[in-house]
Amino acid sequence: MDPDALAADSDAHPTPRWGLGDFILGLVVGLLLSSVMAGIWMAFTGDKELSLGGKAFSQIGFWAGLVGSVVLACRRKGSGSLRQDFGWGFRKIDPVLGVGVGIAAQLVIVPGVAILLRPFLGRPELSGPVQKLVDEANTPALIGLVLIAVVGAPLVEELFFRGLLLRSIQKRLGPVLAIVGSSVLFGLSHPNDLPADAQIVIMVALAVFATALATLAVKTGRLGPGIFAHATFNLISLAVAIHHH
Repeated sequence: MDPDALAADSDAHPTPRWGLGDFILGLVVGLLLSSVMAGIWMAFTGDKELSLGGKAFSQIGFWAGLVGSVVLACRRKGSGSLRQDFGWGFRKIDPVLGVGVGIAAQLVIVPGVAILLRPFLGRPELSGPVQKLVDEANTPALIGLVLIAVVGAPLVEELFFRGLLLRSIQKRLGPVLAIVGSSVLFGLSHPNDLPADAQIVIMVALAVFATALATLAVKTGRLGPGIFAHATFNLISLAVAIHHH
């Protein structure tokens, strides 16, 4: 091939320079913005503890940090295309594939992890945080909670964890370590107000679920299937909590 053609192609598709530093930046900025938004909410409302609305307001700040880091990395260090850099995209098969994985995860992964860890941790109650949120919510707040869990969280977290984080590890260490590493970090990034035994079960279950999401991202080259799987997984959790409300 003509060397000039190779050089032109290299210029058209430069090697991305984003990486784990951008992931860490997103987490730090997200946590800072979340704290600031929580403080603003409490200052204006006079609440000593965050209400459901305050938690949602704080979550917006956290997500702004995550999404902002991805967009900034894409524009300043990548191609400028979220599709090319991080697999942002959808196909018609994605809802079918994603919904199937989400249902399977709720039916197999969560119960399976609980059973495997039972000899060590017993039978801790796992539904407390979600049930508490649902119990606190009136109808408008419940609609907002569904939108956050079923729309916002899948879009933001798939872009950040299976887009930026997964691909940052993959380009250095390969797909297997990228799947494992990003999934462990995803599980660890979801602390809840739970006893230690229940917290361990949930984090392990989420890490295993994240392995399925990461595998979808690697195998398909896009985030669409994982977004639908994530949304389905969260929707089932909320539906169960609402049913018991």
